[in-house]
Amino acid sequence: GIVVVAKETNTTPSVTILVGLRAGAYYDPGGAEGTAALLARVLDRGTETRTAADIADELDGRGASLSVIAGRHQLTVSATCLAEDFEAIFELVAEVICRPRFDEAEVETRRAELITAILQDEDDPGAVAVDVLMGRLYPTHPYGRRPRGTTATVRGITRADLVTFHRSWFG
Repeated sequence: GIVVVAKETNTTPSVTILVGLRAGAYYDPGGAEGTAALLARVLDRGTETRTAADIADELDGRGASLSVIAGRHQLTVSATCLAEDFEAIFELVAEVICRPRFDEAEVETRRAELITAILQDEDDPGAVAVDVLMGRLYPTHPYGRRPRGTTATVRGITRADLVTFHRSWFG
């Protein structure tokens, strides 16, 4: 079930790793919209063996980058590093994906950030228009839901909900 696409380039000695998982907003449980968005914000904030600071230090020490983004269909984890650091960063990416910690303090911090982003979207006419249009086009389909959820749904998502979502879609 895994697809690997590789393309060699000789212009720069860097490697980009992009892992796409079918775990985007489309798969949010009903009434818990924003679960994938919150999980994306927490996923790289600690693993079973590394703290968020350890992960940041590893990336900074190697001049590498790591990002996690939840879209409508996919949650993507992307990392870029020098070719010589590929094995270490690949191991880090695998650990972030397979063994996240979901520290309660990190969940609360990232929840507050997500709620702020939702409130900012509510002040953006373009974002509001897209949400209204999608809701009218797909009133009973997951496409009609807001990918980031609402302030109410995000407030109701627990650490246990994130763990369950992770187990369901990252297995």
